[in-house]
Amino acid sequence: MGSAKSWAIPVGVLAGLCVVCLAFIWWYIPRLYNRGIQSDMKRVQVDKAERAREAAAMREANGESIDLEAGDAAVVTPEPAKFKYTPPAYTAY
Repeated sequence: MGSAKSWAIPVGVLAGLCVVCLAFIWWYIPRLYNRGIQSDMKRVQVDKAERAREAAAMREANGESIDLEAGDAAVVTPEPAKFKYTPPAYTAY
């Protein structure tokens, strides 16, 4: 058989498998991570838009008029109720 060691072929095959696995992980994990980040960002945008629609609906139900599509996001505060002070009747004892 010559001078080849009996462990050289199995170690070479194992090293080749390790290199292939490392290359696959090096390619797949960042791809999977970026895909997860993008799906999270889309979900956050959908949730944010839904909260904005709910807030606009609540403002409209309370009598405020805001056009959310036109970008009118300023909070319109209604006029505060005016306090009318009526002093008690003067009584001299």
